[in-house]
Amino acid sequence: MSQSQQIADAYRQATVKGAWYGPSLAELLEQITPELAVAPPAPGANTISAVLQHLLLWNERIRNTSDAIPLPRWEPGKEWTEPAIPWNELVARWRRSRDLLEDHLRNFPDADLSKQVPGRAYPYDTMLRGIVQHAIWHSGQIAMILSMLRSRQQ
Repeated sequence: MSQSQQIADAYRQATVKGAWYGPSLAELLEQITPELAVAPPAPGANTISAVLQHLLLWNERIRNTSDAIPLPRWEPGKEWTEPAIPWNELVARWRRSRDLLEDHLRNFPDADLSKQVPGRAYPYDTMLRGIVQHAIWHSGQIAMILSMLRSRQQ
């Protein structure tokens, strides 16, 4: 199995099914209503919807990065203030983006993994493994937010 296929498999486990640590992101999303998605867990905290929208943004950035298109800089003040996408539309867009990114990861040439990412000081290998870690990190945040919101309902 190629390195790119291994990265794609890890991404699939984290985002669809088979994560060793608990529910995948898709499994978490199945538990979230539109009302829970937009409820802040604490004053000023990000909502589940905002976190998923952030994941969607970075899926697209990673998928579209190439020799001709550098990876955009992270601008937290701008990214977290984007207009909210309605929950059901956001989930559908994230699923499409997730599928396209997995396909991109699976078909990424292993020979290019050591090339430097345009606009960054690290190789594609770091970026592609990083998007898996990014999905895991934010899945954990979504799980915690969901737990906080559910504890309020009891």
